[in-house]
Amino acid sequence: MFKNLPASLQALETPAIEIETVKTFMVFSQVKALKTFCEGLFSEPCYREVIAGLEDEDHDQIDVNNVLFIRSDKIDAIQQERMEDDLYLLGCFNARFIADNSILEYATVKTMQESECYEALGKLLLNLGCVPAMQEDYASLNGYGHDFNGYDGEQEEITINGIDYLVFDNH
Repeated sequence: MFKNLPASLQALETPAIEIETVKTFMVFSQVKALKTFCEGLFSEPCYREVIAGLEDEDHDQIDVNNVLFIRSDKIDAIQQERMEDDLYLLGCFNARFIADNSILEYATVKTMQESECYEALGKLLLNLGCVPAMQEDYASLNGYGHDFNGYDGEQEEITINGIDYLVFDNH
């Protein structure tokens, strides 16, 4: 195409031009729905901050203005981790519930609780590997709001980009 150009012009190299493509995270209708959802919550988290948090592909949960968004496919693992991190609270569960979800007898659990050995009981439950069964039963009986929403125990649900989230407004 440029065969007849002088050598001096042929020697000039055209710098490569990089074109930056913008990755679209959410379509407008989803942004609008999220904005409406956020405005409907008591704490009214900034929908722009929520979007910024959701753009991180490695997120399991984000917290914006006391509103916790947790991926529904990750919530069981997060709740189990919270239970394992607080051994005292783990030992405070109802004695019948603990006995039903562990190899411990009801009388043993009741005695430990009456002796106020809650943390030791929690450590025992952790070492026996009872926490996954307890978490599963706890979530099926009480849902997740009781654990993640200290204000009123309520939970909301929203789907963003095909990912389901449970939302807890801790006003």
